Amino acid sequence: MATWSRLALLGALAFHANAAVAGWEPAAGEPASDSSDLAASGAGPQRAVRVFRVYGWHALEPHAAVIWLGVDEPYVIRLARRCRVAADETPSVLVLRDKHLVPGRDRMVFPAGECAIDSLSRADRNKLRASAITPDGGVVVRLIHDAGPRRTQ
Repeated sequence: MATWSRLALLGALAFHANAAVAGWEPAAGEPASDSSDLAASGAGPQRAVRVFRVYGWHALEPHAAVIWLGVDEPYVIRLARRCRVAADETPSVLVLRDKHLVPGRDRMVFPAGECAIDSLSRADRNKLRASAITPDGGVVVRLIHDAGPRRTQ
């Protein structure tokens, strides 16, 4: 048990050091969490997730966050690396082509611009609770369905 505690501590210290080098620090009192550690065990990347409403958002790293697509349906979302959005920016819009969020196709809109969604994986609710990660209050993310370009015949 002590070995796992040491590994967890070393991982948290390494993440915190990398975040500081990248210019991002967690808010005071906020635990540092690596987004890959929050994914549910055995849960691989999701190819598509049906979305009716966004229930919450919590930024983790400069290009990763937890998004709640149901009251109790958290997902770890990763944005494209080329995206120039600050870690503490919150999205205003989730743009979907249809009723499913599909990584590689759909995007998030932030005040600084748009970011493509690279990946999506189910988050472990127990790990989120243990890390005290909850949806940020007051964040409203609207859904916009963009049918994409129309074909001409």
